[in-house]
Amino acid sequence: MSIAELKLRLHQTIDSINDRAKLEVLYALLKDTKSKYSPMDLKEYVNSIDEAILQVKAGKFSTVDDLEKESERW
Repeated sequence: MSIAELKLRLHQTIDSINDRAKLEVLYALLKDTKSKYSPMDLKEYVNSIDEAILQVKAGKFSTVDDLEKESERW
């Protein structure tokens, strides 16, 4: 699918939505061009995994119980 075809499909899909909440969510998503998430190359991905493994081995993680207790305070 070309970029032009994708844009056309997006426009058509958005035009068919009549739910204000959905449109607001889409707008917020599309408006956020400075996302804190960016694509990683393979080396960054592997380094991220290696770092996560080291954190787990060092005991730097949350258990399900920890998360459940934390969510009770929300």
